[in-house]
Amino acid sequence: MSKRFKIALMIVVVLALAVVPAAFAGLSDVGVKPDFRPPVTSNGFPQWYTDANGVTVELPMPPAGDGLTAPTMIYGPLTPASNAVALRAGFDTEAFYFMARSDKNFKTTGGNVIVTMGLEASYGTGTPTDGQQVTFTRIRIKAPVKVAGTYTFSHPWGQETINVTQADVSSKNKGIFFTHDYGLSLGWNPTGLPLTPWIAVAPPGGFYTVLQGANTVSTFLVSTSAPLGWIGDGVNATTVTGSPIGYNKVRLQGPDPNLDGKGNNFIETSLFVVSGHIPASVSVPLPLTVDRATASTLNGVPNIDLFLTSKQGATVTVTQGGTTLLAAAPVTDPSGKFYLTFPGSATPITVTVDPTITTPGFTTTTKTPVPVVEVVNITAADYTVATKTLTVTATSGATPAPTLTVTGLGAMTSLGSGNYTLTSAAMTSPPTLTPSITVTSSAGGADTHTVTILP
Repeated sequence: MSKRFKIALMIVVVLALAVVPAAFAGLSDVGVKPDFRPPVTSNGFPQWYTDANGVTVELPMPPAGDGLTAPTMIYGPLTPASNAVALRAGFDTEAFYFMARSDKNFKTTGGNVIVTMGLEASYGTGTPTDGQQVTFTRIRIKAPVKVAGTYTFSHPWGQETINVTQADVSSKNKGIFFTHDYGLSLGWNPTGLPLTPWIAVAPPGGFYTVLQGANTVSTFLVSTSAPLGWIGDGVNATTVTGSPIGYNKVRLQGPDPNLDGKGNNFIETSLFVVSGHIPASVSVPLPLTVDRATASTLNGVPNIDLFLTSKQGATVTVTQGGTTLLAAAPVTDPSGKFYLTFPGSATPITVTVDPTITTPGFTTTTKTPVPVVEVVNITAADYTVATKTLTVTATSGATPAPTLTVTGLGAMTSLGSGNYTLTSAAMTSPPTLTPSITVTSSAGGADTHTVTILP
């Protein structure tokens, strides 16, 4: 059970020299409750968060479970001293949307190692108070070690480098006490109005901070034997999935040649107690980021190259002016990355991602309009010394056909199907001492190419 603590409104990094972030950072979405209105019925925290894998966890009133019996959420229990805000929320100073802690058998020769990773709800003052609600992600390791030096802590979202001094070894923590918290900023702003005293802080601050790319904890870990409606039962240690880098374990390695008592300088575990409750009635849009939508030509046919990031298992549909260009193409990459080329012009498209299976509390359809950017491609730029001519060929993905211009030489001739050419009048020398030319398009595209010198 988590203990009471007091937090400062800052990002805390203790003993860290370096943090190697995961390739995909930041949570995906948040459900923020309305502002407080008398009588106050809200706990003041977001209803739910969705990770980069599309997994959604919630913080209901009160938290689900009793904190001890599986399945359960992990939270600070109410006490006789709990105030009215805590009583309304159903927990005292803290509760976890998601928590994963290491198995009790994870040890060094100095004793038990405790790793805690999660998404936490708490209060800026440390005391339950309306307007003081904060949410943040946490990565923490407490490890008794006997040898000072540099240790490497690897976890599902990256890696930390921790320097341990002899004073640390001799302290009450007996070595390593590392914490990385991200997102400790208040979720509410005061308004001074009696009926609406608080208003949610707008993005990217407040409850939205953990959605930013600097947040390493971009995903929740999910137990491989989670009960229905949960990502873990909060009591039993199991293997997990969910790491965006495929590293579903933790490892501590350092200068002690006998760190594990078996002659190894490392310890590691893939067993975690995971807690998190899936909302039964919240519909969360699938994550969707269009990384690039560009027009080009392929065998004389205008095409669109689409790069996007969503969720493995989603299907991608693209329409343009009421016509379906791409129908239900699956996202197969585990990271959610998607790429496909299909016929279409350099005009706006609508991208839709759909879940293949509708699961309560997970994901629903997301649709977004996307501009298509023209691609100009110089296929050749040859200066022939014998004839003193420069020949340039290029392609454009725009429809209708734009005007392409070679800087300093004039408009190119359209050959149809997105192909263009220009042959200069006799030139006494190549275009420049370091020969290169640029082609610009009336549709906004451009390309630069080095000139090849031919006999």
